[in-house]
Amino acid sequence: MGIQNQIHRLLNIQKSNSCFCSKIATNRWGNVSLAAVLMCFLPVTSASSATKVMSLGDSLCANNIAVLRSAVAQTKFRSTIDWVGTKKDGAYTDPDNECRGGWSAAQVLQPKLNVRLPSWEKKPGSIRDWVQATKPDVVLMMLGTNDFFGSDERGDNTSKYLTKSLQGIIDDILLRSPKARIVVASIPPFKWDIQKGVDTNQTKTKANAFLKQRVQKLRAQGKQIFFLDMHAAVLAQLKQGDILSSDGIHFNELGNKFIAQQWIRALKALL
Repeated sequence: MGIQNQIHRLLNIQKSNSCFCSKIATNRWGNVSLAAVLMCFLPVTSASSATKVMSLGDSLCANNIAVLRSAVAQTKFRSTIDWVGTKKDGAYTDPDNECRGGWSAAQVLQPKLNVRLPSWEKKPGSIRDWVQATKPDVVLMMLGTNDFFGSDERGDNTSKYLTKSLQGIIDDILLRSPKARIVVASIPPFKWDIQKGVDTNQTKTKANAFLKQRVQKLRAQGKQIFFLDMHAAVLAQLKQGDILSSDGIHFNELGNKFIAQQWIRALKALL
């Protein structure tokens, strides 16, 4: 950005690059300074201004990191993304993330709801801490699966206040990083709940409907937040073939590739 600022000062112009370049073409490059020529070819962004993207989720997120990073590397915006997070998992390039295996949405939001962290978690933390530390430009969020499983290890069953947890997470992201763009994915179905292509889990159905409505409300307020209906996409894809693992919760290899493509579709729309 320093080079661009210097060039702007040299040119002392306020018009857009395209307009200025058009004038250069008209003038057949006559009496044009080196600064003016450089301005026409400078990229809009530089390496120092890469978009900081946070993957936020549970084990569905953790299992998808390598596949997603590999898929993004094949896109033309691969060099413009800087993955961020306070966790560093895997041997791949740029391993930063916030994929918290086993965490419920309530645990990601805590301590607002005063829930316990998973017994294996040695470092306390919450969405506020992670956003404050990394200041992401984009957050890819898919949470809520673990709220349906209560045990001493995972923490209390928190599905009864799932919508409150999800809303709190979104609000905390916007509080700590007001200009962040958030992609909120609906909660995927469990295999055992699907009957004739329909998810019979009413708690999950209501939570996903709430997420969609909440996103629409925040968008109406001018927030840069977007709804990705991962639940509907997974249901539709299951009609083409099984993309869930044997436990009926996590995704198999084909499933992870499918999920990665949904995130890429969202990133393309944003970037």
